Amino acid sequence: MTRLSTRKKWQCKACRYQFSVTAGTIFHKTYVDLPRWMMALWLMCHSPKGISSKQLERELGVTYKTAWYMTHRIRQAMIADRAEVRLSGVVEIDDAVVRADGGKATGNVLHGAKNVIGLTSRDTGALRMVVVENLQRQEIRRVVFNNLGTVRHIMSDATSRYDFLGQIAPHSFVAHYIAWAEDGVHTGFIENAWSLFKRGLVGIFHHVSAKYLQDYLDEFCFRYSHRHEKPRLMDLVLASC
Repeated sequence: MTRLSTRKKWQCKACRYQFSVTAGTIFHKTYVDLPRWMMALWLMCHSPKGISSKQLERELGVTYKTAWYMTHRIRQAMIADRAEVRLSGVVEIDDAVVRADGGKATGNVLHGAKNVIGLTSRDTGALRMVVVENLQRQEIRRVVFNNLGTVRHIMSDATSRYDFLGQIAPHSFVAHYIAWAEDGVHTGFIENAWSLFKRGLVGIFHHVSAKYLQDYLDEFCFRYSHRHEKPRLMDLVLASC
């Protein structure tokens, strides 16, 4: 029995290979209709703390497996935003330990935890969060050079591992054990981003696999970086293609 397809296709004149308009996009070979995909894109773009696959399952009327598949496909489109734009202007940098896999603290050891470096631009509002093996100077340097563009000023806390930042641009720091801000020098923007991400991690997702932590960080960074832009849904649709 031959299966007939009513889907419209394109055909290459040279090799006669047939393909659909969704080929090469996050919608490739999907059995979910595009209106549901658009709804999923909208929900992931406009939920400040994100939306879980279980919630998406209920909203779209699909199975959990399908919802999980859709959310991870959409996160892959959000990665493109990280590669296209480098941070510029006044940049804040800070690091944090994120508890993935529901890790528990035993003594001074935080099991299931991942080190993450965060950078944000005060001028553009763009945000980057990158999982690293450790918080040593060499790892921080790698992340900084991969994400910074034309920087006018860098601000951080007084941790000694940030000493090298003065070689890139004027570097100011504030000792948090003395004050949170001093003469306009603070890390309030990146601290705000950490707070929002961690609240979403606890309140929305509850449990995130360390394997996919970077994907969740990229999703949050995309949403945070475009929070003041009305056409962010269309930006994501274009990135998906």
